Amino acid sequence: MTTTASAPQPLRRNAEYRRWLLGDVCLELGTGIGTFAFPLVTYAVTGSLGATGLVGMIQGIGGLVGMVPGGLLADRFGRRRLRLLAGSTGTLLQAVLIVVLMAGWGSVLVLATIAILDRFRAGLLGAASDAMLKQLVPPAQLPRAVSVNQGRDAAVEMIAGPLGGVLFGLAVAFPPLAQLLGNLGSVLATWRMRGRYLPRAVEAASTRVRDDLREAVVWALSQRVRVQLLAVATLVNLGSNGLLLTVLLHLTASGVPAGRIGLLNTVLAGSILLGAVLAPRLVEKVPTGVLVTGPILIMAAAAAFLPFAPGMLAIAAAYAVMGIGIAPLNAGTQGFLLHITPVAMQGRIGALMGTIAMGFMPLAPAAAGWGLDLVGPLPTMLLFSGILVAGALVVLLGRDLRRVPAAARWESYARAEGLSSEG
Repeated sequence: MTTTASAPQPLRRNAEYRRWLLGDVCLELGTGIGTFAFPLVTYAVTGSLGATGLVGMIQGIGGLVGMVPGGLLADRFGRRRLRLLAGSTGTLLQAVLIVVLMAGWGSVLVLATIAILDRFRAGLLGAASDAMLKQLVPPAQLPRAVSVNQGRDAAVEMIAGPLGGVLFGLAVAFPPLAQLLGNLGSVLATWRMRGRYLPRAVEAASTRVRDDLREAVVWALSQRVRVQLLAVATLVNLGSNGLLLTVLLHLTASGVPAGRIGLLNTVLAGSILLGAVLAPRLVEKVPTGVLVTGPILIMAAAAAFLPFAPGMLAIAAAYAVMGIGIAPLNAGTQGFLLHITPVAMQGRIGALMGTIAMGFMPLAPAAAGWGLDLVGPLPTMLLFSGILVAGALVVLLGRDLRRVPAAARWESYARAEGLSSEG
């Protein structure tokens, strides 16, 4: 008589995963509203595009500074406890921002201080949440779980842009209030989770921080596919985010209502959501290398068109084209990287890759704001479009990245290439 292993329960019946996802939805919705509106709030308070870009750059630096220490924390302490701390401190900082705005104490210095503290907090404590995912779902469900995350992010973005614009139009303190409530919702959902989600066994020998960091760096850089993906992600993140932020600031300075600008985010998010619906099947059937190459080439083509878009409808069309492949791209690459990364190293590897991939991101708001002030919208948009096109060229040259197969063959591919999913 033979027995077969029972199939894992569907994600929708996994109570711990549902609580984790609910907390993330609350957090992402509040953060999405706050992130969309914060440049508008800064511009309303300071009246300067250059100051708005400077505050955005300082904010981005705060997140980067916190990422590597945050990855180390996520691999040394209980991840549920860190997520609770992240939501609690986020609630407190947004409360401070609300008081500052209502009391009329806003200035470049005050807003920059709050921004860098909040983003540093998110970078320091936020790694724990994503590091929990591999402990919440079995390996076979990682592609679907990552695809769900992409759909969640797209749905949140679809709502966050217009809602952030409407809330900002009502009062400058309303977007940070929404972000406060999102952090509070994350705390309540995480509180209901049952596991501690320790990164290593209780009886495991203690290690030194520098040894943990060295181990993660050596392990990550020994894999060419990660190195190639980092190069692509760095260029694509800087190019696409800088381009979209330039469009946002240019339209704002041109007097376009915040609600209409938010609709552009809705178009982008709707396109991403459509891709997220298709992502689970695509990740299972289509080689991951194709899911990297195709979308980035499409994004590069749309980015090259965007500086010459004649109006809002054309901009919306470019946004839709740029967004369609993002969810399959992220689901494939993130699922594969989660699959081959040991549980005990999820925090460090995620933080290292995030730090490198987003290392130049703080330059985006500064270059967008100063570029608009000094040389105008067209040269600034062309700069960021060129960076994104350079990312597409790296994809075409990255042979290891383009060879990654579909999800069903990840395990055999990892063994053949010497990529370890454990240890």
